[in-house]
Amino acid sequence: MISDDLDELLGDAPSGGAPSGVGSNNRHRGRRNRAGRRRPAAVPKLIAILVVVAGMLGGGIYGAGKVIGRIAKGESAADYAGPGDGSVIIQIQAGSTARDIARVLASADVVRTPAAFVNAAAADERSRSIQPGFYKVKQRLRAVDALTALLDARSHALFRLTIAEGMTTRQVLTALADRTGQPLSALEAVVKNPGELQLPPYASGVEGYLYPFTYDLQPGASLAVTVKMFVDRFKAETASLDIPAGAAALGRTPQDIITVASIIEREVKNPDEGPKVARVIYNRLADTSGAFRRLDLDSTTRYALDEYEGPLTQGQLNASNPYNTRKVAGLPPGAIANPGRWALESALHPAAGPWMYFVSLPKSNVTIFATTDKEWQEALARYRSEGGS
Repeated sequence: MISDDLDELLGDAPSGGAPSGVGSNNRHRGRRNRAGRRRPAAVPKLIAILVVVAGMLGGGIYGAGKVIGRIAKGESAADYAGPGDGSVIIQIQAGSTARDIARVLASADVVRTPAAFVNAAAADERSRSIQPGFYKVKQRLRAVDALTALLDARSHALFRLTIAEGMTTRQVLTALADRTGQPLSALEAVVKNPGELQLPPYASGVEGYLYPFTYDLQPGASLAVTVKMFVDRFKAETASLDIPAGAAALGRTPQDIITVASIIEREVKNPDEGPKVARVIYNRLADTSGAFRRLDLDSTTRYALDEYEGPLTQGQLNASNPYNTRKVAGLPPGAIANPGRWALESALHPAAGPWMYFVSLPKSNVTIFATTDKEWQEALARYRSEGGS
């Protein structure tokens, strides 16, 4: 945490096709898919840009509500007249006080004096919500205009990337290419040769290991370093889950857990349904009667076809590929999305139950689970009554 005799620390700011077999994924993925397809305006490469680093590592950004009147006696509060010109990229570190931020801005010639910004921040309660990260702002601004720029999400968004739960690696790379201006082909080359990413030893590929989170992108960082940041987050966030031990307890491999979690992420959107979906998958994989030889999942076929909108055609459902679980027995060869923690926990801790089927209702937004063929037919009838096809 910052120690500064001139500023009183106040408090952390906030960080910000027809269904058959197991189930159907014909519903739209809502915010996850939309987040996965968002196309931010491309910006120039984040290379050779002036970066001014401020503050020290700590909790969050601290406001300046009580710093007014604490300016050193005789310190100049001279201000620019505005409206500003040029541009510069600055970095606000987590744990910065208003005075820390003021020093960064003054060093980058965004404001004329630190005191001018401290005064502006003290007069505006919104200053407490300034988030850590990189900002692109004009130089030679009035202090109040500099504060407004830091509070404008557009100044910050250029250097932030949100990986939403359920995004595929291709969707992540596309969003990253749009954000940084780097060619998609260069990013694809990084994940095709993932040695620098330091994936977990059990990983069969990058899919499933780009952890859903909002990241601050580092200007000038290599593509491999940027993508590795997502993998590092996966390892940090899942360390407490002990995926290898949990997988062994279920008689599965760690990669199986990631794959099952990714299917859960794409098939349902209610976290409380995840453990039951996991149980359906495991029940089918363990079936010895011969009645349930395949998982029959739409989500795996959609992944192979990169098709996430509308019903699947019969031709698509019959497509020959290793991810078509209507034709190939067992789990697909790898994950089909990047799952969040709730889906990973569901895969590790399936509910107890005899279910062999599930279907997600398109209007009710709930999932029905069935054990017998009669229950399954009733579930299908309800699915169709809500417009499912």
